[in-house]
Amino acid sequence: MTYPQIWLVVAIILFILEIFTPGFVLANIGVAAMAAAIAGWLGADLAWQFIAFAVAGLVSFVTVRPLLLRTIKDGGKGIPTGVDALVGREAFVTETIPAGIGRGRVQVDADSWLAVSADEQEIPDGTPIVIERVDSSILVVRRSG
Repeated sequence: MTYPQIWLVVAIILFILEIFTPGFVLANIGVAAMAAAIAGWLGADLAWQFIAFAVAGLVSFVTVRPLLLRTIKDGGKGIPTGVDALVGREAFVTETIPAGIGRGRVQVDADSWLAVSADEQEIPDGTPIVIERVDSSILVVRRSG
């Protein structure tokens, strides 16, 4: 087995192992191993393959890893999912939300949710609203506009 083939096998193993580990560390080392394999196939001797591995690994860790971490994890500020995806959405009141901490109902797409007014003012039936936040399973809403 030649050195480029060994680098390729190492890269593939690292990419597979990355699936089971957090942090995008093994994928960056896998990218570096691929760079070393390419260098070997282009005719570089083993010393230059190690240099390609080191440079590609450093560049990958400095540029790609932070970008992926920010995009995927984003400190909890990434793409909202579940009930968090409702925040900022517009909907309409289907059952008057009374003043104070009274609960009414709002229609979001095909779903009906319990809701309270963010400013504790009454919001009549049929009023367009914007969802400000979700407390447990109750939407906190304000009038749209």
